[in-house]
Amino acid sequence: MNRSLVLLGFLLIINSCKHVENPKEQFVKWAQRGVIIDKVVCKSEPNQSYCLYLPTSYDVNKSYPVIYAFDPHGNGHIPVALMKSCAEKLGYIIVGSNNSRNGLGLDEINSIVNNLLIDTQQKISIESNRIYTAGFSGGARVACFVAQNAGKVKGVIACSAGFQPDSKPLTFRFIGVAGTQDMNYLEMKQLSDYLESIHQSHQFLVFKGKHQWPPESIISESINMLELYAMKDSLIPLNKNYVSDFVINSNNRVSDLMRAAYPDSLAIAFMLSERNIQILDGLTDITSAKLTVEKLKQNTELQKYLKDQMSLENYESQKQSEFASSFGAKSSGWWKDEIKLLNDDSKSSSGSIKGDMSKRLLGYISLSCYGYVNRALNLQDWKAADYFTSIYRQVDPENPDSWYALACLQANTSKSKEAIESLKNAIKCGFSDFSKIYNDPLLKTLHNVHDFNSLTKK
Repeated sequence: MNRSLVLLGFLLIINSCKHVENPKEQFVKWAQRGVIIDKVVCKSEPNQSYCLYLPTSYDVNKSYPVIYAFDPHGNGHIPVALMKSCAEKLGYIIVGSNNSRNGLGLDEINSIVNNLLIDTQQKISIESNRIYTAGFSGGARVACFVAQNAGKVKGVIACSAGFQPDSKPLTFRFIGVAGTQDMNYLEMKQLSDYLESIHQSHQFLVFKGKHQWPPESIISESINMLELYAMKDSLIPLNKNYVSDFVINSNNRVSDLMRAAYPDSLAIAFMLSERNIQILDGLTDITSAKLTVEKLKQNTELQKYLKDQMSLENYESQKQSEFASSFGAKSSGWWKDEIKLLNDDSKSSSGSIKGDMSKRLLGYISLSCYGYVNRALNLQDWKAADYFTSIYRQVDPENPDSWYALACLQANTSKSKEAIESLKNAIKCGFSDFSKIYNDPLLKTLHNVHDFNSLTKK
C-alpha cells in the first residue's frame, strides 16, 4: 500500500477542517442525523461507498471525532450498527467501508481507503486530531496499517487481528480485542504481551465468543477508552464526571467478579484493575485499583489459573506450529484423527480454558485450509484442492466457504451436479454473495447447468 497516498487523504482532512465548505452544508441537508445511512456513494468513485452514522448533535459548523471501520467482507453496516449507541452518546461520527474486504490487493485497498478519506472530508466536519480506525479480522489489519503509515490516527480498535510490531514506538493508542474461542486469540495475546514487555501503552479486551465482531458492550467499552485516552493525551479537556462514572461502573463490575470468586472471574477482575491503573493514572485517584491488584496477586487459586492458562497457550502455540508443518505432509486420515481429538476435547471441556483452546485450534485449521484451498484453486492444482477441501469440510462443515471451495473444485473436475449441490449447501450455511457465484471464473462451467441461474437470482 502506498504510504504517500494514505497520507494524502489525511492531509486533505486536516486542510479541509480549516474552512466550512458549501458541499458540507449540502450534504447535511440530505444526510439524516441519528440514523444509519447504509450507502453514501463516493463522488469521485461512484462504484465505492460507505455506511455512515452522524450523531443527532451533528452540526456542520463544529468538528467531530471519527472512527473509520473496516469489515473483512465489506459490510460497513455491521461495525456502524455496533458503534451507533456509543457514538450517539459521545458525539462520534462512524464510517464503515462497503468496499474494503479480504482478498483485495494492496493497490485496491489503498484506492478504497483514500477515496473514503477524501470523500468524507469533503462532506463531513471531522476533527483532524481525533481520527480513529477500527476493524475485525482482515479489516483490523487494514485499520492497523492505516494507523501505522498515515501518522495521523490517534487510536485503533483491532478485533481478532493485529500488526507485526517493530522497534518503533506506536504513534497511536492500541486496543486489541479477541474472543476466547477465536483462532486469532493467541496472536492478539502474544501481541499484547510483547507491547507489555516494551512498556508500550495498550489494552487487550477479551470476550466469550468465536472469530466474530465483538458484542456491542465490548465495542462501547473500547470507544470509552479512546475517550479517556483523548483526555490523557490532552486532545480534549478532562471531564471529571465522565471519569467518575467510568470508575464507578468499573469498580462495581470488579466487585461483582470478586464476589463470584471463580478463577475465571478473578482473572477478569485482575485484568480490569490493571487496565484501570494504566488508563486512569493522571486522570483520577487509582489507589483502589492498585490495592485490588495486590490482593489478587496473593490469591493462590487465581495464580494457579493464570499459570495453567499460560501453559495451555504455550501448548497451543506448539500445536499451531505442528499443524502448519503438517499441511501437505500428513494424510487426510491423520487430520481426521486430530480433528476428532480436538472436537472431543472441546465438548468434554466445554466452558473451560482447555475447551476454548481446542476450539481455537479447530478454527486455526479451518482458517489455514481457507488460504491453502483458495491458492490451490487459483493455481488449478485440483489434487491439492481436493486434499484441502477434504480437511476443510471435516474441521468446519458448517462454514459456507468450505462448501463454496468444494463447488469450485467439482465444477472443474467434471462434477457439475455435485457442484450445484455444494453451492446449495453453501447458501444454506449462510453464503450470500450471489454476484460472486455468477462472476467467479471457477464456476463458469456451471452457467449452462440446470438450477445454476436460480441460485444466482436469490
